[in-house]
Amino acid sequence: APWLAAWAPGGKESVTRPDTGTILPAGSQIVLQMHYNLRAGTGTDDSKVQLRLSDKTAGVTPIHTMLLPGPVELPCAPGETGLLCERSNAVADVSQRFGPKSGGTIAGLQLLCGGDPLNPTAGSTQACTRPVNQDTTIWAAAGHMHLLGKSIEIDVNPGTPRARTVLDIPVWDFDNQGAQPLAKPVTLKRGDTVRVRCTHDAKLRSQLPSLKNTPARYVVWGEGTTDEMCLGVLVTTYPKA
Repeated sequence: APWLAAWAPGGKESVTRPDTGTILPAGSQIVLQMHYNLRAGTGTDDSKVQLRLSDKTAGVTPIHTMLLPGPVELPCAPGETGLLCERSNAVADVSQRFGPKSGGTIAGLQLLCGGDPLNPTAGSTQACTRPVNQDTTIWAAAGHMHLLGKSIEIDVNPGTPRARTVLDIPVWDFDNQGAQPLAKPVTLKRGDTVRVRCTHDAKLRSQLPSLKNTPARYVVWGEGTTDEMCLGVLVTTYPKA
């Protein structure tokens, strides 16, 4: 199913290039997924969605969203202690809060990204390199992490003479997650690679007001504010058949 759009703090209206869009065949269903932060209590949801629609299909190039998830394996900061500083306890806690599929996601990210799901390498920086399975043109890029995020970058063909950085956020700002259009689109061939690399900082837990009173934990991929993500997002098109 194609991703129509997404919003995170700092995001603005998603407007595609002229003559591009997402084709919605008759009978299509649109699903809206919401993530609520209830740490400050509950309130009224006044979210709204507006779509720009056209009956034009001829000459329209479909746009696609390429998601590049990477693992998160962030140990407790030096001096932090507690039951959740044990990785197994932290994974069990995430699975209890969000369901058993959450544990499968954590293990699956290790398999996807060349790690060992039974003995992952812990550290503040994690990366994932993926091959491109068809010719692709990248038009914009974005990153997504939570409050412990420190930096994120997306590179194409890393470690080769054709390496290029398409997103570089050296100082992560949770309140500024909008997609960044590329000054010049990047064209990839089938077999090229794309890498997302994220750095988190466990020491931020003791510095941020919204996390200061939360228990120390080994942080893995999870939906909650006290969990983390490492996600690269690319807005792409494919060559016309």
